[in-house]
Amino acid sequence: MYSPEFKLRVVERMRAGEKVGALAAEFGVRRKFFYAWKKAVEQGLGFPGVGHPLNPTVREGRTPEGAERIRELEALVGRLTLENRFFAGALQSIAELRQARGASSSVASSRKSKR
Repeated sequence: MYSPEFKLRVVERMRAGEKVGALAAEFGVRRKFFYAWKKAVEQGLGFPGVGHPLNPTVREGRTPEGAERIRELEALVGRLTLENRFFAGALQSIAELRQARGASSSVASSRKSKR
C-alpha cells in the first residue's frame, strides 16, 4: 500500500500537468490508481485502501467510525495542502509581476490637466 503522502504527491504532480503514463512508469503503479487518487482528493473522499500502520495494535483498536473520521481528516489535509500550495504560488506570481512592473516603469505619470 502507498502512504497518503505519496498519493498526494502523485496527485499534485498530475495537477501540475505531468503525464500520467510517465508517472506510472516512474513509480511502477497502474494509471487507474492515479486517477482514483485524484478523484478521491477532488471529492474529499479520502484515499482508497486502508494502508498498513507501523504498529499492528493500532489497527486492532480502531473502530469503523474512527477509521472513517481518519479518512475524512486525511482528505481534508490533502485538499488544504493543495489549496495552500496553489495560493502560495499565486501570491508569489503576483509579487513577481508587481516587482517587474515597478522595475520597468521608469516614466512618471502624465501631468495634470489645467482645466
